Amino acid sequence: MFMQIFLISSVPIILATIGVDVSQKVSQIQFECLKDSGYKFIIVRVYRKNGIVDSNCAETIKNARAVGLKQIEAYFLPCFSCGDASQQVIETIDYLKDENVEIDRLWLNIEGKWNNNNSTDINIQFIEELIVQISNLGMKFGIFTSKFHWISIMNNITKFSSYAPLWYIEHDNERSFDDFQTFGEWRQPSMKQFIGDVKECGVILNKNFS
Repeated sequence: MFMQIFLISSVPIILATIGVDVSQKVSQIQFECLKDSGYKFIIVRVYRKNGIVDSNCAETIKNARAVGLKQIEAYFLPCFSCGDASQQVIETIDYLKDENVEIDRLWLNIEGKWNNNNSTDINIQFIEELIVQISNLGMKFGIFTSKFHWISIMNNITKFSSYAPLWYIEHDNERSFDDFQTFGEWRQPSMKQFIGDVKECGVILNKNFS
């Protein structure tokens, strides 16, 4: 009688998922190139900061689906000066429905200058109105921002971190979250934009890690 002992070592492996976000029309050929380059997800701009739906977004999303990309999300640039946060969301979602396209999540872009009075309370109320309307329409959402912008625009408010995933900005060319510094009580981000404004496969894009 003998005994065989198998020693199995388990080494955790972290698999990085890389994707891109775009603000221009992207063709099927360009998506084929991006897919062949190893990008697994796409985030498409659906609402512009001047207060109109991005007319390129539907075709871009369809082209991404056509080449077999499964994870397709969108980002939304709120127009504070345009007013009526709820209507901005409704116009965007109605447009996507009319074009028969679906997205997996809508990211709210919180960057730049929001109002001339620098009233963070008003900014917070505006974001809340956006989130309420998105939720009422049954769509997943998240927050795209940086530590600097969240503090300056939203006064580092903490209540959103309990239910909104964070996509943050740090253009350090590193595919990791090791640089992340807690803000708004987010302890763990969902995604990082680690390279900005580069051209690949004929497309100006930003690179993201999740």
